Amino acid sequence: MATEFALDSDAYSQALTSLTALISHQKTEGRSTAAVYLTINVNIKLAKSKDYRPRVIPLKHKLDKVSSRAILFISKDPANYYRKILTAKGTPTEDTFHEIISLKKLKSKSKSQKSLIKLYKENDIIVADNRVHKFLPDVLGSTFYVRKKKVPFMLQMAKPDPSVKLRRTQQNKLKDDRCDVEYVYKQVKSIVGNASFVPTTNVGDVISLKIGYTNWTVDHLVDNINSIVKYLTNEENRNVIGTAINLENLVNVNVRGEDSISLPVLARSKETVENEDDDSDFEF
Repeated sequence: MATEFALDSDAYSQALTSLTALISHQKTEGRSTAAVYLTINVNIKLAKSKDYRPRVIPLKHKLDKVSSRAILFISKDPANYYRKILTAKGTPTEDTFHEIISLKKLKSKSKSQKSLIKLYKENDIIVADNRVHKFLPDVLGSTFYVRKKKVPFMLQMAKPDPSVKLRRTQQNKLKDDRCDVEYVYKQVKSIVGNASFVPTTNVGDVISLKIGYTNWTVDHLVDNINSIVKYLTNEENRNVIGTAINLENLVNVNVRGEDSISLPVLARSKETVENEDDDSDFEF
């Protein structure tokens, strides 16, 4: 594995040492199933402008199953149309969503900070129809976005298909009413199982990605580190990420627990880079 590790053989050895120490410490603290994160300090801008859209990175070892997460889906109006299709008995999405609400209802809820906090606490992951996603930063605000707490993922309700006949409304607008449950479920499964991050617009920012849990083997965690590094530095993913990233752009790479110090995997800079909780990229 050392020869296949994208960073280098020294980083591979350091990753084994740091992850072993991290897991041991977390277990002594009673966190035997706590999340493990990879933090990467990059010396370039990852995005030219803010789009608040999480990028999903495929992992060799999947993080979670859809059935283990409470997922909120924010739909176009009316929500009943999508709820009926997505929760129909026998469909793959029958039990996927903990809650389905329309953008209109969400706007009403957002008038109460107490309601927003309740929504935040009751759901692990937020997904939204791609047609309403752009409105969510103003609606959900800092409760969900500051420090990238629970930034909503974007869902397409059906595969783009230029040959599909769209419905023309009374206002002479073309509407796509399709809701492909198989396609929706495939996207949700990918979101739940893989790592994700929101590109920042500041040079030197730190991105944080979940790579597994403390009850996993060190080898599986290392495999997922490798998955992330290879994806980020693959030129083919440039358009998805927002920019081209070289290995040299990964200045410092660390692993940490939910409430632990960071332990090194790769260090190219002696400067302090622990800024993953910085919320300067989100303005409200």
